[in-house]
Amino acid sequence: MISMTEVVLDTQPATWWYSILPLIIAGVVILGVMFLIVLGLLIARRVTITVKTGGAVTLTLASVLLLSGLWCMGLSPTATYPETKDGFYQSVSIDGLGNWSYSLSVEEEDSLMVSVSPEIRDPNASAKACRVYVYDPDGVAVWSETTATYTYINIRALKTGVYRVEAANPNREAITCFVQITLSREVTYRPLEPLGQWLSLISLPIFGLGIWASGILEILKERTAKQAGIAALKDSP
Repeated sequence: MISMTEVVLDTQPATWWYSILPLIIAGVVILGVMFLIVLGLLIARRVTITVKTGGAVTLTLASVLLLSGLWCMGLSPTATYPETKDGFYQSVSIDGLGNWSYSLSVEEEDSLMVSVSPEIRDPNASAKACRVYVYDPDGVAVWSETTATYTYINIRALKTGVYRVEAANPNREAITCFVQITLSREVTYRPLEPLGQWLSLISLPIFGLGIWASGILEILKERTAKQAGIAALKDSP
């Protein structure tokens, strides 16, 4: 007979905006530094800052922000982290000459970590060995440990299917082991992507302000009116 005692792990999900807040602060600092550099260049060259000049500077700043945001989202360096897909954390009691097994669905390139350690309640007693096997979807043992009292396995799946972890007790006395099985997969992401989204978003109102200040809208309206007047003259008898 096999008895299992479930172990509840206390895991608190991290607040997501804690990781984005430093990027927002860095974006504000970069924006302020760029503005001060452009303003210093204009003052050093004694350029008269008119509304149109300010509009041109604003458009340049918005373009830099947009391009920086696109670079952060599409071309910035990537990083990887293990994403846990399945987990098993329990204390398992196995009768003498008995066995215990656990099956889980695994995809190719997933990482399977298995840890089996005996629980020693009597400090004067010696640890007993526990045989551990990992079988692939074809039933072939891809890893085995038959003599150690503590087992730690970390393998990468080469096939997609159901893998089976088996622990066998070669002793005549019952043993209790703590079994930890973790199935994870490497996820690739761009750490600067949230910053890129934020930079791209704030560049839109700056673009609107620059277009209005530089007089581009007025130029387009005048050109449209002039083309309409020329078309009217051509159509008149």
